[in-house]
Amino acid sequence: MKFAAKSLLFLIALAATFAYTQTIPAGTFKHIIIVVQENRTPDNLFGSNPAIANCSQENPFERGVDIVDGGHVIGQKQPQCLTPLPLSAWDATLNNGTVVDPDHLYQGWVTDYDGGSMDGFCHKYGTTCPEYSYVPKSDVQPYFDIATNYGFANYMFQSNQGPSFPAHQFLFSGTSAPVAPGDSIHYSWDFVIGNADFNHSGCPYTGTGGWPQWVKPNGNPIGDPRNSKNECYTHDSLVTDANDCSNGTNGDYCDRRIVSWAYYAPGTPSIIWDAPRGIPEVCYGQNSPYNNNACGPGPSGNSKEWSDHVRIPDQNGYTDAPIFDDLYSCKLPQVSWVIPDGRWSDHPQDGATSNITVYGPSWVGDIIDAVGGGMQGSTCNPPSATHAKYWAQEPTLILVVWDDWGGWFDHVKPFQARVNINPPPQGYTFCDPNQGQWGCGFTEGFRVPLLVVSPYTPPGYVSGACDGTFCNNDKPPYQHDFGSILAFTEYNFGMQRIAPPPGYADTNAPDWQPAGNIPLSDFFGSSTYNFTNISTPVGQDYTCFQHFAKCVPDWVPTPPDND
Repeated sequence: MKFAAKSLLFLIALAATFAYTQTIPAGTFKHIIIVVQENRTPDNLFGSNPAIANCSQENPFERGVDIVDGGHVIGQKQPQCLTPLPLSAWDATLNNGTVVDPDHLYQGWVTDYDGGSMDGFCHKYGTTCPEYSYVPKSDVQPYFDIATNYGFANYMFQSNQGPSFPAHQFLFSGTSAPVAPGDSIHYSWDFVIGNADFNHSGCPYTGTGGWPQWVKPNGNPIGDPRNSKNECYTHDSLVTDANDCSNGTNGDYCDRRIVSWAYYAPGTPSIIWDAPRGIPEVCYGQNSPYNNNACGPGPSGNSKEWSDHVRIPDQNGYTDAPIFDDLYSCKLPQVSWVIPDGRWSDHPQDGATSNITVYGPSWVGDIIDAVGGGMQGSTCNPPSATHAKYWAQEPTLILVVWDDWGGWFDHVKPFQARVNINPPPQGYTFCDPNQGQWGCGFTEGFRVPLLVVSPYTPPGYVSGACDGTFCNNDKPPYQHDFGSILAFTEYNFGMQRIAPPPGYADTNAPDWQPAGNIPLSDFFGSSTYNFTNISTPVGQDYTCFQHFAKCVPDWVPTPPDND
């Protein structure tokens, strides 16, 4: 493989000025890794430049980035400037010291959005308003290094308006609808909008309450209308399809039988972010939502699908972070979802103190280094700056995305989902899937960061880059959402969604337009580039994550989100 040697400064200027509209060949990437972090917006995570006197102006960390350092608040004439708040979100000035965890439930989204004014973010904490904050750059330096050495998305939106449980369903399956499209009762027109019960969630849930709320196509929340309430949803996912189970030729497997895949998740009982646990084809190996047994093999479950694909620490010989085990032994599947433990999730650290160490940026940087630079001691993936197995030999795409906005301020108004009525309805008032519409009462959510790392991504590329001092983000050149990630994965591996539009986010990804564009393809040029290592603090390399209990003796596995 020939690597292009070009001036970094030239590339940064070029990437910020011109969009790479490529039709990158299908099959270019042998592996795609989707790393899912928690609860941040671009303004919050990347807004740490020194404040401008008249805050709410553009203040990018590199040319073309759409970041501001303040915004408007209901009832205030002057903009609210962003103030620094550690990644742990420990605020010594709030209630004599506490962790700031803004409201990011569905109704919190509605309040923040405020009919498109984007000025309701202060509603939980009132006049102290820590929601208007930025993370100090020193806390997240690896993220800045990834953005400036690889790709950064200006306009990546979470598909759902709400918290982690439905967000992870969208990232795994392209929807949080309770059933697949085409059901006679039209439950597929609705979306699950809330979190499940934290002590019991997913298909095995047999409790007496705590079921997630639904939302109708017009945006009105409702309770689960089914008589047999559960948290098991029969919509298909990127890698499973009920049709493959019904023909009797695939045993207890429901794979789309195109790719190998894995879902890496910490093995804790509170699993609202463990998306496969809510999909019966994975949990049980059959298209039945009412099994009520535990997921997995053995007497309490019957799914070889679960045991083959869901990687949990300390099971089947895995250590604390199985993704590094598979990179070390060169067992990386074609498609991977990587879910963090609470300590490296970027979620505000509940029960934290002012001096708590948060590991999210190091966790992400170490995954990138293990992919692009190889791993010490590995015979199949040894260290190499130019010829590591998963960079030069088997090109790998790493997509680092945050699952929801976390209640933090962001200044870019989400675009409205697919509406094919002329003239269109005003606001989120009505949606008729029978007319080819989809998600009009629930998508899109707020911006979340997206970092793109690959051998084909020009250093410093900014998707949707804006020039000058003002970004016209009402009509940006590129918009992406969770469906873009799924759609590009399907394109790369030659997969085709069985169910036609308007059923899933991948078939409605905003960057399918203009016609013929491949979602996320603007991140990829025709040349290849050498790998750039991402530095992480001393003692926070991937060997620490592999055996975190030894590296950090007080560590107890925790879910990455508790609200």
